Order: sequence, then C-alpha cells, then structure tokens
Amino acid sequence: MCLIIKANNPRELDETLMECAYQNNSDGFGVMFYNKGKIHTHKIVPKNYKDIHKMWKSYKDLNTQVGIHFRFTTAGNTCRDLSHPFQVLKKGENGADRDLWVMHNGAKLPTPMIDKNKSDTHQFIKWVIRPQLLNNPNLLYNAEWTESLEDLIGSDKLLFLDGKTQEFTIINQDEGKDVKNVGWVSNTYSISRGVGYDYDIDKGKKVVKSNWLSDYDLYGNYNGSYSNYGNYSTKYNKSYTTNWDSVEDDIDVYSNGEPLTDDDLGHLTVDEMIEIAETNPVGLGIFVHDLYNYGNNKE
Repeated sequence: MCLIIKANNPRELDETLMECAYQNNSDGFGVMFYNKGKIHTHKIVPKNYKDIHKMWKSYKDLNTQVGIHFRFTTAGNTCRDLSHPFQVLKKGENGADRDLWVMHNGAKLPTPMIDKNKSDTHQFIKWVIRPQLLNNPNLLYNAEWTESLEDLIGSDKLLFLDGKTQEFTIINQDEGKDVKNVGWVSNTYSISRGVGYDYDIDKGKKVVKSNWLSDYDLYGNYNGSYSNYGNYSTKYNKSYTTNWDSVEDDIDVYSNGEPLTDDDLGHLTVDEMIEIAETNPVGLGIFVHDLYNYGNNKE
C-alpha cells in the first residue's frame, strides 16, 4: 500500500514522518501543488532517503498546500512514469479547460488491466476517470458523482488537484485521517511499521519501535506479534493438493499462546487485516482457506 499526505503547511511537516513513510513505501516519491498560476509536480524513484531529503528541501518552505505521495509497487513497473501524481487532464488537449492531477492510495482500483506493465492507477485513470472528467470536469464537484466513485473504489483514496479552481479534492476522506499540524494522511499503518521506529501520528513524533515490529521484514513475511491485539506467531510448512485429506502441517496463528480463531479474526480492524495480508499474504491466505473450508469440514 502507498501513502498520501496532504500537507496544509509544509513548514510544519515533521521530516521524520517522511522518513518513516519512505521506509515502508520506497518505490516512488512525488509532490504536487498550485503556485504562481499553475500546478507544479515533481516525482522520482529514490535510491535512498537522501534523494527524498534533497528533493523535499526545494518545497518544504512553500506557503501553500502540498500533496505528497510515497509509492509501494503492487502492479506495474517501478519507474518514474508510474510514480504519483498522474495527470488526468491537460489544459488545451482534447478540449480540456484545465490541468488536473491525482494521487491514489489503496489495494487495487477496479479497472481493466489492458496496457502491459502499467499500474492499476494508470489504467483506472485512462479507462475510467479521464473519459468522464474530460467530458465534464465539474463532475469532480458533483456530490452524486463523487459518492458513486467512492462506492466504486471501496476503501481506496484519491487526492485530486484542480488547476482551474486551485483546490484539492479528497475522495474517501473519511477512510484516511485528519491530523493536527499535518493536514490529512490516507492511512496510518504505512507509518507505524517503520524500520527502527514507528511514527505516532497523533503525538506528531517518532517513537521507539514496539516489540511486534521486530517480527516484520519490511517486504517479507509476518512471523511475530501483531499490533495491540496480542502476540501472534504464524508458521506454514505444508504440502497440499485439492484433496484436503492430504493436508500436512496445519498453519497456526497464535494470540498469547492460544490458536487464533475465526472469531478472533472477526475482531481485527480493516487496517490490521490489510497489514497482515500485505506482509504475509501466503500465510494468511492458507490460514483463511483452511479456516473456512478445511477447518469446518475436517470432522
């Protein structure tokens, strides 16, 4: 998953927040803002945090709102072109009366993946968003249209910047978090699983990494404790076929020494489930499959 920050005042943005965001979403970095009569954008694929620090120095003293995006590649190539923001409309092209850019955060947008090696964001803009807004860009300010867009994308978030109105528009704002001295962030889990420390968005500072984070490999499997819900451990070492009688070595997920049940899963938040799915998709997939299929029929 990626992270979007809409910084109301870039001067007040804690750079340790930026560093933690990069540690978890290092596949692309971009900014967009309106200044001196037009939208400005800049995006890179950083080799390390120094690249972001160097770029951000050019913008951190701006006296305007800034959209910031950290990419975690889930589809398409890791490259500058697929880093955010994306241009939706270009003034004067195909009759467009404004420049319009967008950033996306979410698991996957509902779109046909027609073009090779492109991301779901790229394809959603090309095949779904651009045709509609090119015909009528004011749909972005139509309540019925934005509500239908929210229904379509589920819990995903979109941040638009309109060069004509000079305004940011957030789709699914309530799925993110408004934060004092920051503005708005699209999620908090992308800054609370850092390497070496967490970033406490409510306190506005970095804190010592909690014990459960030591069980995370940034891009690897989850094999330790999890959040405040309890100490979890997972293991999977099984060979299986479509005949569930041949399953060997069940996968176990423990909470404080006790096996995790379907009722336990039901009490996890959406963000907690997403985090487990991101960091250990195979383990969780096998566990859930066993739980609702094999586990219910093994007697």
